[in-house]
Amino acid sequence: MTERDGHLDERLEARLRTLEDKEAIRARLSEIARGTDRFDPALLAGAIHEDALLDMGGAAPMSGAAFAAALKAPAAPRPGRMHIVSNERIDVAGDTANSESYVLSCQDVLVDGVRKTRIRAGRYLDRFERRDGDWKLAARTFVDEWGRIDPVGEPIAQGAHVGRPAPDDLSYAVEAER
Repeated sequence: MTERDGHLDERLEARLRTLEDKEAIRARLSEIARGTDRFDPALLAGAIHEDALLDMGGAAPMSGAAFAAALKAPAAPRPGRMHIVSNERIDVAGDTANSESYVLSCQDVLVDGVRKTRIRAGRYLDRFERRDGDWKLAARTFVDEWGRIDPVGEPIAQGAHVGRPAPDDLSYAVEAER
């Protein structure tokens, strides 16, 4: 191998490492959305550092541990809850990374006993840190873009498989079979 080839190998390895880091961060973004939608504190704890600072625009920021612990399935979960995360821009610098991603949250809610759809759109401004070789969320700020609550005019019949909190959601059974 010539010195030039060795330099090329180093550049390719650095590019591959960056791609692997970005993919690991994208996986964490998906796990956080899934953990939130499925009320899965274990999944959230695996994707968010305990000391992470989450500022979702509410009364006060909370730690990652508090966020994971607070998310509990209600006694009678509403049908329909999803966070759609897209347009991820991830910049990796060593063991830290900053990202901005778009999020659309859709939920079936009851307002004064009336079934409605809550839609909230915004962006996550995130910082991820690799600790002990593992990427996790270290800080998040939610930037609101728009939101609304609309009455459900005519609900459609749901199919045989309806989303449920963990571990009762079908995805957990499918995962266990693998």
